Amino acid sequence: MSETIASIAIDDPVESHERQAIEVTITMKDGTRRWCFFVTPEGIPNYGDFLDSDHSVRIHFGASHMIVVSRISEDIVLKTLYHIDKVGEIERSTLEIKDTEQVDAQNP
Repeated sequence: MSETIASIAIDDPVESHERQAIEVTITMKDGTRRWCFFVTPEGIPNYGDFLDSDHSVRIHFGASHMIVVSRISEDIVLKTLYHIDKVGEIERSTLEIKDTEQVDAQNP
């Protein structure tokens, strides 16, 4: 289905999208691994960093590897990543995982 993506692993249950970001690991055909996370509008208020001056406000910034979708399922995650790859944006929309790195949505 893709000339550059070998496999996609959805690391979190998509049903938990209202409580957490859904992390995804992508293995490229060249052997490199990449990482991103999906969020839905319903979930955004429930995770992310708090604004220092107002702990009732969550903020999200500087995350080119955050992909926002209006609804989520395993099929939507796959179709979205294949679309991003097809339009040539997979590297800009994901982070490379180094062999020694542990990926964490709050501290990529």
